[in-house]
Amino acid sequence: MKRYRKLQVIICVACIVSLLLIGCSKVETTDSKVAGDNTSKIKVVTTLFPQYDFANQVGKDAVEVKMLLKPGVESHTYEPAPSDIIEINKADIFLYTGDEMEPWVSKILDSLDSDVMIIDLSKNITLDKVGDHDHEHEDEESDGDHLHEDESEEAEHEEDHVHSYDPHIWTNPLNAKIMVEDIKTALSEVDKANKMTYENNAKDYLASLDQLDQDIREVVKQAKRDEVVFGGRFAFHYFFEEYGLDYVSAYDSCSSETEPSAKVIATIIDKVKEDQIPVIFYEEFANPKVAESIANATGAKTLLLHSCHNVSTDDYKNGATYLSLMYQNLENLKEALN
Repeated sequence: MKRYRKLQVIICVACIVSLLLIGCSKVETTDSKVAGDNTSKIKVVTTLFPQYDFANQVGKDAVEVKMLLKPGVESHTYEPAPSDIIEINKADIFLYTGDEMEPWVSKILDSLDSDVMIIDLSKNITLDKVGDHDHEHEDEESDGDHLHEDESEEAEHEEDHVHSYDPHIWTNPLNAKIMVEDIKTALSEVDKANKMTYENNAKDYLASLDQLDQDIREVVKQAKRDEVVFGGRFAFHYFFEEYGLDYVSAYDSCSSETEPSAKVIATIIDKVKEDQIPVIFYEEFANPKVAESIANATGAKTLLLHSCHNVSTDDYKNGATYLSLMYQNLENLKEALN
């Protein structure tokens, strides 16, 4: 009987020790999971899709990137909610395009935590004034009405108030390279332990942007024409300036909310017919009715030229990137130039 009780005691002690070991193991597992969770990653908050994608390309697994602009939302109508300000304050790095694109940022800077590194990605890029470009069609109408101008002076002044300088810097891949370099520098400063990782990732991605630049130049070099038509708003100033292309647009800027006049559309239709222009472009997140009306009147085809401000919910789920969108643009541009 005594031997039986002693055996019971030994078994109970063994069970207690086993339970303690299991408990310790669970604690260690939980601690390990927390240490490897997103809390250990550099948190980056961005405004628009280009910075979001660039930060992911440079940071990869070492960063957690959040875009304030939800997929499918038009960027020019975005205003930050209180929850967005909270997200920015939780970040290690906050990336925005600049005061021209996001004028609301300057209004909240004083409310942001001093520990957040705030990066204006336009600071190392020379911005061009809105309307600082010459096109053949600007002198076609002697009364001063240009194809890309609205007839309402009030609307024109309102538009200039919105964008004094063109903010769509990322549409030029060479500007995108500067943005990537600035993101790499910021990540390396905040997270010195992963500096080499960021530098290597950036090097690979910059090479991809160089290839994109070369591919665009090759398409333009082989093209039969150097002018395209936009039935929608125009956000490609830096792209077209870089690659020596010209354009006709029903709107001069993507910030205008005013419909083009019948006179403007009629003049564009005449030009499309006369020059046998094969494609009318429209932009993402907009009703392409103007582009379609021009296409219907001329027999031209409508195609998307994506400005990459943001992506649709489907594109986001399918893993769209700046490069995938720009190569899609290049295919459509190839068709328009030939």
